[in-house]
Amino acid sequence: MNHDNKGEVKTASPSLQRRVTKPLTTASIAALKTGQVLADGAIRPGAGSLKIRKRQTSTGVVVEWLFEYQYDKKTVRQSLGRYATAETSGAVGLTLAQARHEAGRLQAMVRAGQSPKEVRERQRQDAVDLQKSKAEEAEKAKTQSFSALLAAYVAHLRAKGKTDSAYDAENIFANHIEEPFPKLAAMPAAQIKAEDIKTILARLVGPHVEKKKGRTALKLRSYAAAAFRLFIGARLDPMAPTAAHDFALTFNPAAAVPTTQMATEFNRAGDRNLKADELRLFLAYLSARDQDLPSLVLWLQLVTGGQRIQQLLRLNHGDINAQTMVIRDGKGKRSTPRLHLLPMIPEIQEVVDRLQLINPQTKDLGLDTPLFSSRESVVAPETISGVVREISDAISLAHPDIKPFRAGDLRRTAETIMADTLHISQDDRAQLLSHGLGGVQRKHYDKGEHRQAKLNALRLWNDFIADLCMREAESPLLDP
Repeated sequence: MNHDNKGEVKTASPSLQRRVTKPLTTASIAALKTGQVLADGAIRPGAGSLKIRKRQTSTGVVVEWLFEYQYDKKTVRQSLGRYATAETSGAVGLTLAQARHEAGRLQAMVRAGQSPKEVRERQRQDAVDLQKSKAEEAEKAKTQSFSALLAAYVAHLRAKGKTDSAYDAENIFANHIEEPFPKLAAMPAAQIKAEDIKTILARLVGPHVEKKKGRTALKLRSYAAAAFRLFIGARLDPMAPTAAHDFALTFNPAAAVPTTQMATEFNRAGDRNLKADELRLFLAYLSARDQDLPSLVLWLQLVTGGQRIQQLLRLNHGDINAQTMVIRDGKGKRSTPRLHLLPMIPEIQEVVDRLQLINPQTKDLGLDTPLFSSRESVVAPETISGVVREISDAISLAHPDIKPFRAGDLRRTAETIMADTLHISQDDRAQLLSHGLGGVQRKHYDKGEHRQAKLNALRLWNDFIADLCMREAESPLLDP
């Protein structure tokens, strides 16, 4: 035993000497050279290490944090972001303290047997999936909305050839649901409650409404109820429209709103018809107006013997030729409109000529160009009703003894005069005005156009109008 070596402390060979990684400092980070990587000795090893590197990119030199760990017998390197010298509001990147905190969090995941990189990828994918799901829900909300339901119902009417009803329903929905109640219109149709329909109708007939629109409210409720009824249970109906499958309806909120009181007060059969002198006054006021599209609609209704305004408004260039005007009568439960033919007499042709000057055929639409087109849409029936109301108000103001009248009264006036004054038969009036044509014989066997009967009736009627305008007033109503 060698006592000379007693107490001597042997040191390891320099080749076996273990180096201790120094903690990073802001100074050491600032001294980093491009391409250099430094580990942070402040982070305990064993579950991953924090490193920083400086590298050249196409846009310049960047300094970034890395977290390196072992997972599934492989070394995994994960970027934590850019280096920030100070923690400031809106700063992009991590300071030294923030990077160490993040590294500690990731080390805890590694110790728990998780791969931080895989966890981050899953979180990113979850975020993408969530965003996609929200976008799909938003798109689904649009296609399942109350507004979409109403639009689908209008499209259904058009597909069935119910163009007049489709046009009427579309206008009523737009004016009394879409515009005044945009939040309700955007709600899923399946979430609409009877109380919501009540709110919509109350705007038209509620106690606070000075000038109630009862007939409009009844029509709105009827159209909305029909829309819900059409699409309820559509998922199980193989013949239902494709758009109906997505509404998931189980309840008809419009049908749940009672209409007894509204119908009693507002849905009364009209009985107002103008006497001869009242009709003469109306013609005088109509002649004094600018002969714009609304005026021409009314003139065309008059010279055609009182045809329905909504059907006249749908006329296109292709519906007119030298001998005939074709009106498509889609009222009732017809699957396709009935073609209602009127002979062209000079009075009708005169109005048509003026309409064709205002709205000539376009290259895009050709014969489908509407005669009553205005600002890229067709004149609304409400516009015509407004003109008649204006004339009625003016006449009532000048002649207080004359009761007000509305657009629907003009058709009744024409038929009343044809019956009582001109003695045109009921059958001939029915053929001219396209109503009361039910029954087995008329439906299945009587397919004649009744051209001569219509021509005779139109001639008598237009001669009566001409005489009415020319002869002197026989009533004191017309005295100045």
